[in-house]
Amino acid sequence: MRRVLGFVVALVGLLGAGLIVWRAPPVTQPAAALAVADPPVAAAAAAPLVAPKSPLSDAEREARRLRRYDKNKDSAVDRTEYLSNRQKSFDRADRNKDGRLDFEEFAVATATKFAKADRNADGRLSTSEFAATAIKRKAKPACVCPLPDEN
Repeated sequence: MRRVLGFVVALVGLLGAGLIVWRAPPVTQPAAALAVADPPVAAAAAAPLVAPKSPLSDAEREARRLRRYDKNKDSAVDRTEYLSNRQKSFDRADRNKDGRLDFEEFAVATATKFAKADRNADGRLSTSEFAATAIKRKAKPACVCPLPDEN
């Protein structure tokens, strides 16, 4: 009996989800996003094509990573080499140079960022103040195409 009841509940849930998806308005792009200017045919034919860089394979990526860590260039990474990046980060975070890292030293960058964002110094971030803490990402170029000649 439980199996039948479970099946009926699942079936009603699926039908409800299908109805919601079916009734949702279609996603459309604004007309401005669809309009793309075609480059002049003569300029496009004269410009050489530049192939985009191919992504690195996993083996190439790992070889690069090994070269970054391998300081003495012996094609092996020992414990000291492996931990050297972490040691540099620790040394930067250890403000009082006592060899111990307390929470305030660890969180100094975050605390500084909070203090800069808290413009009215009330110890709380409003919606607009919090929005200022978002990471600003650079837009990636959509295409690596040569510019057409003005001639």
